[in-house]
This record gives sequence, C-alpha cells and structure tokens, in this order.
Amino acid sequence: MIALLPLVAQALVAPQAVTPPAANAASAEPPHDWSTLPSITLPPASATMVRFVREEVEAGRCARNRVTDDGQVVIAVPMAMRPAGENRTPTVVPLAIGCPTVEQFSAGAALRMMRNLPHRTMLSEDRWYRTVITYTWPG
Repeated sequence: MIALLPLVAQALVAPQAVTPPAANAASAEPPHDWSTLPSITLPPASATMVRFVREEVEAGRCARNRVTDDGQVVIAVPMAMRPAGENRTPTVVPLAIGCPTVEQFSAGAALRMMRNLPHRTMLSEDRWYRTVITYTWPG
C-alpha cells in the first residue's frame, strides 16, 4: 500500500492533458437560435404520416395545433439536423411542440427523408441545418 502512495500523489499533482475539440467540428447540440441556421427543404408529409398525426391530435395527445381561415388543421414540427458521413448517424433534434409522439415520429421521418435527398452529399457534416415538417388536413 505504501508503494501506491507516490503514484497517487503524482496523479493528484501531475497536470492533466486536455485536448480541445477541433475548431471546425460541429457541436453535439444545435445552437439556441435556430434562425441563423441554413435551411433544408424536405419532401411534404405523406398521407400515411398525416394520418398518424391526425390520430394523435384526435386522441388528445397534441395540445398545440392551429386551424387556418379555410378550416385546415396544421401542425408544424421544426427541427435542427446535422448530416453525417457514411459510417455515422445523422442527428435530428425536434423542437418541443407539446406532442412528444409527433415530435419523435417527425424526427424519424426527417432522418429517412434526409437519406433520400438528392443533394445530401452537398450538405456539410460540420454544421447544423433547420427544417420543418408540416402536417395539414381538413378540420
């Protein structure tokens, strides 16, 4: 035990090497202000997607939606997205809209949509982007 004492003392006194993150690496979390992010346009929500969201609203699990002047129900789910390379998973962070099931459903749909974007290879892996999926149906 006495032989360990010098090693413990050395570990306490020795300076620890800290490697700073790469200067151009994207943060693990999106910035607080998404308005400064470049936007990605995703395809419109499919009929199946709209049906799922409509059922969530009708079940009372989504408190926030709006009705347009022409009677359409609209739910928009803004998201921040960071693309990834071949061996990494893209990151999607949905904005909380008061409907967790639709937020997570939309994040998964956005990941699938991003994989099929024809210009996805032009997106930088080192930055965040903003997007939105909007669900609309007759009210």
